Amino acid sequence: MTQALDALIMTLGFEPGPLIRAVASYNLKTGASIIVFTPSFKDDRTERAYLELKKICDIIFKDAQVNLQEVKVDPTNFIEAVKYVRTLLSKFTDKHVGICLSGGMRALCLVVYTAYLMLEWQYNPNVEVYLEGRAERLIIPPVHRIIKAEISDEKLNILRLLSQYKQLSVGDIANLMQKDRSTVYRHVQSLLKNEFVRQKGRIYELTELGVMLT
Repeated sequence: MTQALDALIMTLGFEPGPLIRAVASYNLKTGASIIVFTPSFKDDRTERAYLELKKICDIIFKDAQVNLQEVKVDPTNFIEAVKYVRTLLSKFTDKHVGICLSGGMRALCLVVYTAYLMLEWQYNPNVEVYLEGRAERLIIPPVHRIIKAEISDEKLNILRLLSQYKQLSVGDIANLMQKDRSTVYRHVQSLLKNEFVRQKGRIYELTELGVMLT
């Protein structure tokens, strides 16, 4: 990859090897950030893996002023983990970013990848997954562009209102948005079809997918 990166986002469970290869292969700008997501629960293997990764980074970036940061995430609470990671990643959406999903913690990889998919990126991040046992990496296309195209600003506003008020009718939403009821109804039906909201009589509320989008 020729474009110098402002940030490298990685997941680490037990195996530092793929991350060390990724760190060595990327061109990072002076002052770039390396964010390493690790599980919040105590695991000696993870601690050893991070220390090994840190040691290598200290050698590789001795004079480059690269900032290595470990961020602990609880992958057992998927919804909250995704929201937390998405908030952190949102700081880099206007930067050149690489994302390396590997290191032996599949749940953590899923959390970070889901958070990535939910954001609008100015530059498509280079997303890669290392194939276990083959020392090869798989480059993932910018799937987030397809997903984001399905949710208009008005639909996002409806989801945000439901996040704020918890339960609303079509009439409630139309009044809050100052929009025509028929227009709001079409948007809500689309959100219902895609399982971002659920219906209880005349009332709508967010599903877990909807919560992640807000």
